Amino acid sequence: MLRSRKLLPAVAALAVAVLLGTSYPARAAFSLTLHETGFADQTITDNGAGDLSSATGGVITFAGTYGTFDIQISVGTSNSASGAQPAQLTINNTSITSTSGGSLTVTLTDTGFTAPGTGNAFLDTQLSTTQLPLGSTVTSHSEVNGTAGGDVALNTVSGGLREDIVAIGTTPYTLSNVTTFNLAGAGTLQFTGITTATAVPAPAGVVLALTGLPVLGLGWLRRRRKRA
Repeated sequence: MLRSRKLLPAVAALAVAVLLGTSYPARAAFSLTLHETGFADQTITDNGAGDLSSATGGVITFAGTYGTFDIQISVGTSNSASGAQPAQLTINNTSITSTSGGSLTVTLTDTGFTAPGTGNAFLDTQLSTTQLPLGSTVTSHSEVNGTAGGDVALNTVSGGLREDIVAIGTTPYTLSNVTTFNLAGAGTLQFTGITTATAVPAPAGVVLALTGLPVLGLGWLRRRRKRA
């Protein structure tokens, strides 16, 4: 079941601003992985080698070349250490350049998320591009403990949102944002990707039924006492 919530982009934008201004302890599990066929994967961990924001925990910044791509700047943030809802990963202000085209996959992942807790969650993937060479595509999806939601795909400068309902299971859990760029030729693309997980509210009828059980039980006891 999919829903589009009009307030979500505004809430997410606010959350991004809060995350960029918040510092959390460094987490070895928080990492950014670059993948291109024919090259060894490159993983940048929070405050590890290649992380230009090494003085700030919960933020990964990378700038340099990988494979056939020049990644001008990539900022990844995670709020797993906060325990806040929504649980969120963000790849923000990212520019990727290729002189020949090709396919690059960027994975941002972290573990230790405790919100929204066990049970089901809305798993949202937001993707937006402000520059995309003609014929190129960007595809993104989110994962909870390795279980992927649906894809958001763009082939032009635009934005997209996908929402799935997934089972979190036990906490803490792992959240990932996986984005693949297929450049048709030389050029530069710019994008932002956001993954969020929020609690699925219980249906109103179920809540009313549950809250009414003690009242029904009390009424049954009173009727029984009158007959006695």
